[in-house]
Amino acid sequence: MAAGRTAVVTGAASGIGAALALHAAAKGMAVAACDRDAAGLERLAASLDRAGARHIVRCLDVTDADAMSAFADDVAGLPPIALLFANAGILRAGDMLTMPPAEWRLLFDVNVIGVVVTLQAFVPRMIVQDEPAQLVVTGSTGSMVAAPGLAAYCATKHALWPMVEALQGELADTSVGASLLMPGAVATRIFDTADPDRAAPAESISPEDAAAIAFDGAVAGRAKILTHPRYVERARQRFATVLEELAGD
Repeated sequence: MAAGRTAVVTGAASGIGAALALHAAAKGMAVAACDRDAAGLERLAASLDRAGARHIVRCLDVTDADAMSAFADDVAGLPPIALLFANAGILRAGDMLTMPPAEWRLLFDVNVIGVVVTLQAFVPRMIVQDEPAQLVVTGSTGSMVAAPGLAAYCATKHALWPMVEALQGELADTSVGASLLMPGAVATRIFDTADPDRAAPAESISPEDAAAIAFDGAVAGRAKILTHPRYVERARQRFATVLEELAGD
């Protein structure tokens, strides 16, 4: 499903997104990448050139529907899309009762509306192709657990879970599948704004390892793609507690 076709990656200037773009190139795919970080995109384009990959790189904001639609028009000049990684996302930290509403809006605009804009621009085109394809939305282990100080971020990532599951049903009669990627700790710069001095957790994996897991899960058509298996037990404990709360135990 991969070689000779196109991978689209949003949030591709650094971290998991850049690793996904380069992993796709290494698999013989054309790459369409976007981000609002122009300098990071320049570095990515240079790396794609060195890899000999056909590519389109665009500096844009994923919340801009017109810009995303224009990007999708440009990508139509590449081979058919096999993989779409709706990966762009940001993190802000703050207590539930004191975090400014503007920060909440920013998180929801990028992490949720940005995904909607991306899917609406590309998925209809993928359906028309009528070839096997997979979309992958980057959630987080924060899609299934919550942490003090990260309520807003986790809320945006929780929102992606039902969105992807609803989309799986809506795409059931098409050749396009949908996956939710749930990375645990990955050694990226996502915490730079919220906590620039934060040390990487001991369990952190590299962006390249996260991208390889995401890519393999996408090609296999897995509904949920988890980078850190130990979170299965954490989820089991959380959902058991929720069931007890619902039952009034």
